Amino acid sequence: MEKIIKRTFFKFFGPTLVASLALAVVSMTDLIVAGQLLGSSAFTAISLALPVTIFVQIIAAIFGGGAGIVLSNLLGCGERERCNQVFTTALISAVAIGVAVAVLGSLFLEPLLLLLGGQPGESLDSARQYVGILLLGMPFLILAPVQLTFLRNDSNPRYSMFCVLAGGVWNLIANISLVLLFHLGIAGIAIGTVTSQVLSCVLSGRKLYRRDSSFHLTRKQAWTLSAVVEMARPGLPAAMIFFFQVVLTVVINHTLAVTGGDSAVAVYAVVKYLITFLYAFYDGVTGSIQPMLGVYRGEGETDNLRRTVSVSFRIMILMSVIITAALELGAPLICWIFGVETEMLGITMTAIRIQALFCITAGILAFLGAVYRCTGHAAVAMVIAVCNNLIFPVSLILLLARFTPLGSNSVYWGLVLTDYATLVVLFAALRLVRKEDESPLLLIPTQDIRDKGPVYQVLIQDKYEDIPRISETIDTFCEENGISMKKRYYISLCMEELVVNVIQMGFHKERDNYIDIRVSVLPDQQVALRIRDDAVAFDPTQSHEASLGELMEGSHQEDHNELGLLLVKKVAKSYSYKRTVGFNDFMVVL
Repeated sequence: MEKIIKRTFFKFFGPTLVASLALAVVSMTDLIVAGQLLGSSAFTAISLALPVTIFVQIIAAIFGGGAGIVLSNLLGCGERERCNQVFTTALISAVAIGVAVAVLGSLFLEPLLLLLGGQPGESLDSARQYVGILLLGMPFLILAPVQLTFLRNDSNPRYSMFCVLAGGVWNLIANISLVLLFHLGIAGIAIGTVTSQVLSCVLSGRKLYRRDSSFHLTRKQAWTLSAVVEMARPGLPAAMIFFFQVVLTVVINHTLAVTGGDSAVAVYAVVKYLITFLYAFYDGVTGSIQPMLGVYRGEGETDNLRRTVSVSFRIMILMSVIITAALELGAPLICWIFGVETEMLGITMTAIRIQALFCITAGILAFLGAVYRCTGHAAVAMVIAVCNNLIFPVSLILLLARFTPLGSNSVYWGLVLTDYATLVVLFAALRLVRKEDESPLLLIPTQDIRDKGPVYQVLIQDKYEDIPRISETIDTFCEENGISMKKRYYISLCMEELVVNVIQMGFHKERDNYIDIRVSVLPDQQVALRIRDDAVAFDPTQSHEASLGELMEGSHQEDHNELGLLLVKKVAKSYSYKRTVGFNDFMVVL
């Protein structure tokens, strides 16, 4: 089973990592173009707009990240109707907030700019143009990242990556073209940013709103407050991190200005970009496990939860070690890339090497926070968010700057010590909230949540010769648990027909394929048979139901074993299908 977990993880990891790194680069595009082509006033205008960007990230974290966790959990539970309601509520909320901010922001633009720190003059005029256009495009700025998160939860990580890359390329091309060719100045950069998000919305919407998506818009209870609360619970810890970072940045800049002057503030700009790029790698891991953990939690399969955590945690640690070594050894090269002046070279390399010491602990905390959000422990994730992004960094930086001779390095040592202090508090908190049937660190139940009776599970390759052997072992398992001979025959029949259908029609032979078979004895001597495979998407519940006569005569042709599926449907008390994290999941109750 671990092979399937690894394959599924890397299916999400590659595209998610590329998308995260692309977003980290794209986020700097406006700033770089403004600094290179328009000068300091445009640079200042974009800096003033930082709170607007952070607001977008906060809303996207709740109605994208939080809703994505809820959606994947509901997909695992098989609650399609509830899933559609959450999906619709999230989209309505995101668009409504975007429209409200666009209207109110445009009406009160001048007071808003003054509140953000704008001063009368050329910079304020530039900020008026830049922020004004961003506010008009706010519905698209919010909707784009929300839709991209939903795409990943709909098992489309590659297409989500394509949308990010397409938007990023368009943003760069539009920024340069509108500034150099059409002489629109800072307004051209804002238009490029908004139109790139419009493009992302259109591209992601083409895939997201198709009939074969895992969730759809619904008119039945299209918006409910309970759904907003449900998605806010796991989304709020991530959202608050963005808010805390604003406060922390103000404290750091003030401390550096006092202890080291303008040169120390300039050094932090380099380190801050490195931290942003560093977390893009971490987001690649945490974004990959979110759909998997949500689905497996919904299904109640704690073994798969633990396997997913184990595989992804090893990748996170490996990446963190590599990044640490790269920063320690590559500090001179990094300074050269950023064009650090000779007189600042020493303090910049020192800052980078100190910051490298927190890479591993930062990766662990980012990973644990994601796991807790996805497995129903949002309160623990909030403890990490508050301690690691507000309480400890602010207090430690101020204390080290005030009472030690570290000077500007007090900021970087404070950030390193913050991670260790947060881990101590986390371990203490886990002792208080952990239940007896949960693992000590991850708080994952030690037994499958839904296992109410005996369970037989086996993983086979796509080989016909495995079927008779598995049929015999399933029959033995059912006999040992008091299942009647007639029902045992039906179980073997369904298993054989479904597995044959998967092998014949679903797999392409460029690699080994596996089929996960699970038989559960339910109350009242009912038996649930689940067949899970990573074949091409196929919903047998939606296939055309031909009559038995048509099938026997051969007058009805399909690209799958329709006769076998018809037999399964005839003997089953109920059956259901879902497609989650790239797997077909067909459940039959007999």
